[in-house]
Amino acid sequence: MAGMNRLLEGADRLRPLPMTATRVIGILTSDDPDLQEVAEIVRLDDALSIAVLRLANSAKYGVPGKEFDLREATVRLGVKPMSKLVLQQQVGNTLGGDVRAFGLRRGAMWRGALGGAFAAEKLAKLHEPELQELSFVSALLRDIGKLVLDIKHGADYERKVAEHLTPTTTFDQAERTAFGADHAEVGAALAEHWKLPPRVCDAIGNHHAPPAADERTHDKLYDIVHAADTICLWAGLAVGSDGLQYRLEPHVRESLQLSRTEAEAEITEMWANLRAAEDELKIDRGDRKVA
Repeated sequence: MAGMNRLLEGADRLRPLPMTATRVIGILTSDDPDLQEVAEIVRLDDALSIAVLRLANSAKYGVPGKEFDLREATVRLGVKPMSKLVLQQQVGNTLGGDVRAFGLRRGAMWRGALGGAFAAEKLAKLHEPELQELSFVSALLRDIGKLVLDIKHGADYERKVAEHLTPTTTFDQAERTAFGADHAEVGAALAEHWKLPPRVCDAIGNHHAPPAADERTHDKLYDIVHAADTICLWAGLAVGSDGLQYRLEPHVRESLQLSRTEAEAEITEMWANLRAAEDELKIDRGDRKVA
């Protein structure tokens, strides 16, 4: 615990998760989400209002010959799609910068987070529909631990991990040896520090090593977030200095019946959703590695 506290000492230097985002996470993962509460959040933010209007009048939600105003748009979209749109914009403020420890340029981590959220939501829809919102939120935030390690170690991070990498050592094992915790564990601690829902914190902490189905701590949510993270790497999203060091756990592949064909379909749909989100929120494109 002392080692984790030392790692989190720099967390206060992070751009914090906006209170609006924390509020929306609570709304989205509750049993009775409140449309009016989300609508009020949108109404007070010009950028969000424009994004909601753009989405409500898009081909996906619009009606030919009809243009919805903001009040009509919030009703048209409904609480969950609108909450996710708010969350995408708000969390982007935290994840949108360079993450130099992992070799990611501005916007790369954000696009990886968003792609993972879309992939997780689709997997949950197919296998555990009641987990769609939790899966979206957990996958969106799964790599927040990288922000802490970036602030704490910066350009020295990669060298410190490399000192402990061997042919029989995994990347997260090398992280734990170098820093006392891997970025997934640090992310879970940061999520707890931000007072996010416990199940979201646990999913972040287990997104590279989800317990098997016969283990007491198994949760299908962990499988979904782990698979979504792997799909992002296969798609080439946010591949930084840790590269393709992670593999899909066999029990997750079996649990989600994730064949190559299904994975390719997931990647195609994820890219389409990501492009649409970029257009709705006017996100700059570009997922490049720092030289």
